[in-house]
Amino acid sequence: MVGYTLRQERERQNLSISDIEQGTSIRAVYIEAIENGEYDKLPGAIYTKGFIKNYAKFLEMDVEAAAKEFAADMAELSAESATVEATEEKKESAPVPDKKVEPKRENKSVGYSIYDGERSSSSELIVAAVVLIAAIAGGLWSWFTSSEGDVAQVDPPVKQVQPVEPQPTPEPTPIANANPVTEQKTDGVAVQARFNDRCWALVTVDGEVVREGVIEGGQTLTWEGKNNISFRLGNAGAVEFFQDGKSLGVQGAVGDVVDKTFTR
Repeated sequence: MVGYTLRQERERQNLSISDIEQGTSIRAVYIEAIENGEYDKLPGAIYTKGFIKNYAKFLEMDVEAAAKEFAADMAELSAESATVEATEEKKESAPVPDKKVEPKRENKSVGYSIYDGERSSSSELIVAAVVLIAAIAGGLWSWFTSSEGDVAQVDPPVKQVQPVEPQPTPEPTPIANANPVTEQKTDGVAVQARFNDRCWALVTVDGEVVREGVIEGGQTLTWEGKNNISFRLGNAGAVEFFQDGKSLGVQGAVGDVVDKTFTR
């Protein structure tokens, strides 16, 4: 793993992570992530590759060899991820055995009416009496409700809605002597950055961090400050700067980590 190789060389040179951060402008959390192989904590593959190349260059190691070792690490991680996904899909597609459902047994009470004829006869009489009472009650209820007569359903009257005539829209009154909006110039420092590709960026205005993270390509952003505006770019070749309407170009190559400060 390339991170292990870099850490061994750093320790051999008796350098701390803080020394690497100061010498390469790579944040300490990213240096630790590289050394531990925790690539998911880094901005992206292209930026990680740039960090590793700068790290190796600072340690006076073979930069291209470090980049190839990083590519091998990424290929191995991709293969492991594909194996895990295939295993999960196989588990999900495995058939679930059907559970056998035993027929529900009915609890029937037998023998009672066979051995006790008198109780069976009395039970039949009770059932017949209940049925007869229910029939009489139903007849009385039917007769009572039918004698009340039908109630006519009267629909409520529908209100007649008078159509409202549309009112003419008043014409806007023209404003005389309207002053045109003029562009206000910033009494400080203003910088415009055009991101031609994805780039991790840390933007500080007058000592305060105003943005940190990956900015997608195709965006043009402007920052204004009183005294200074500082940039730390993880892919310097993807960002073109403008000031006072003039292009200042890019400040480094693709994948380079670069710090740039603009003052008033």
